[in-house]
Amino acid sequence: MKEYAILLDNTFCTGCNSCAYRCIQEFRYHDQASKGLFRTFVTINDGGLYQKRCMHCLDPQCVKNCPVKALTKSDYGPVLYDAKICIGCQTCVRVCPFHIPQFDADSKKIVKCSLCAQRLGVGKQPACVEVCPTGALQFGEYKAMKALALKLAREKKLKLYGSEENGGTHLFVLAKEDPVAAGYPNVAKRMLKGGRASLDGNLGVPVMAALAVTGLKKFSERRARVEAEENNKKS
Repeated sequence: MKEYAILLDNTFCTGCNSCAYRCIQEFRYHDQASKGLFRTFVTINDGGLYQKRCMHCLDPQCVKNCPVKALTKSDYGPVLYDAKICIGCQTCVRVCPFHIPQFDADSKKIVKCSLCAQRLGVGKQPACVEVCPTGALQFGEYKAMKALALKLAREKKLKLYGSEENGGTHLFVLAKEDPVAAGYPNVAKRMLKGGRASLDGNLGVPVMAALAVTGLKKFSERRARVEAEENNKKS
């Protein structure tokens, strides 16, 4: 199977959340959605539009740190999740630099986009891409989507997010505004050998521990910032 990616052009996104509603229908997770747990969702912030969805990293920290291998990285792009294997430890929630996996306290499982892997296997596009009314979402081969993202960013003077963050992802975001100001996490950029992870699966305990601590620190800082903002609003 070919390697795929999604290009999200926020200059065309209206925040209608058709993608979110279609995603709920596709995966039948109405109960989780009613609790505010989504595989994808668009939020309109003062700094712009933020579409929360799995970035499908080239070098995913969730896959490296999952103790039972419930998360795996596919050759064709998606980071896949097996709920039957998951033990609900929430390690992925803590170490993901993009703060994507959401924990369902009732089912003790994770809610996360799979890039509609079941649709890709039969030649279909992800459901969100198929339903987007403005063409803000595009889907195609990874190299083509990355080349298009770089081209549009250069020609339209747009900000590009996802090409280097955490070593690169399978989701490229274009925006007029600063993506971080819009809500996307401020993730360190790093280059990977040949466009792929320079770190292999045999990292060893010290490195794995360092990655986990970094993820935990980012999560704690973000939570503290959100709580501070909420307290300021109340006062």
